[in-house]
Amino acid sequence: MHEEISAVLTPSVRIAALVVVLVSYFVAVFWPLHWQLPRQVRNQVEVAADGHAIFAEPGLLRSYGGPDWLREVVAGAPLAVHLEATPADPHPRFLGRLFALTHGSQGRLLTIDRNRDDLLIHLRARGTSLDGGPPIRVQDVFDTGVPVAIELELVGPRLTVAVDGETVIERDYPRDPRRRWVSSYDVALGSDLNVRRYFLGEITRAEVVVDGRTIDLLQPGELTRPSRIFFLSREPRLNLFQDLRTVDAYQNVAGFVPLGMVAAIWPGATIFSVLATGLGVSGMIEFTQLTVPGRVPSVDDIVTNVSGAGLGWLAIFLLRQLLDALGQRRTLRPVRHDRRR
Repeated sequence: MHEEISAVLTPSVRIAALVVVLVSYFVAVFWPLHWQLPRQVRNQVEVAADGHAIFAEPGLLRSYGGPDWLREVVAGAPLAVHLEATPADPHPRFLGRLFALTHGSQGRLLTIDRNRDDLLIHLRARGTSLDGGPPIRVQDVFDTGVPVAIELELVGPRLTVAVDGETVIERDYPRDPRRRWVSSYDVALGSDLNVRRYFLGEITRAEVVVDGRTIDLLQPGELTRPSRIFFLSREPRLNLFQDLRTVDAYQNVAGFVPLGMVAAIWPGATIFSVLATGLGVSGMIEFTQLTVPGRVPSVDDIVTNVSGAGLGWLAIFLLRQLLDALGQRRTLRPVRHDRRR
């Protein structure tokens, strides 16, 4: 039976099947063909003589590495964040991130954002994503040109947020959210580390109070103003097992089954060579997606793609076992002799 199949699966047929599968992936992922290479942009925040940070254009003030006070907060010290800002017209595409404890694509601990007129609070806690989602939303907080004061306090498992002296959020978590926090995260004002969360306007006050000690984030030397910032069209998802319960995950598994089957019919193919093929093809696709607007590279996509390739190998393996069994039955079938003379 294998000989009959091998006669059909000539080298040209295998190569043609592989080309069809790879071209199908290319069209499905990258069509229409529109590329945008990652680039660096100029940091356009201006720090005025009075210490105010003016974000007339996208910009960022940040720390490099976790500040000492964040270690105290992670250890359980009470945290308070005091912000005063005058918003300009919001960016048409992105959230405006006033304050963040962030590690970029690795996740966020706490963010204070503007979504047009609404205030969003992302707080990493038990049951949330690594970005602190879904956010807590307060409507009608921001108005272009109108100063606003935001005060956030996190004491044990209790979160309180006030806007212009009026409490708008009171939430008690089952456990202290900071059990999921990491002290190595950076502090950012005006955007996130990859400049995808532009706050436009002026931040006139940015203070952190930790266990009674006040840290003025606008004080010279507290945060750094990088001259240029690396900008990606979409932020890659680098945390494992965040997107495995989605429709895309099942599509990624099913989509790589054909590649696994084609790789499995290659002479000398093993489960390891098939998985390596899936890993290589998926890795190249995810890396190339960094240049495609609207596409989001994800480590979980690689995991699901490789799993799909493994299922393709398994399908060919089971098919071969079935064909072998059928071939043996045909070989062992008794021959009936015609005794009539």
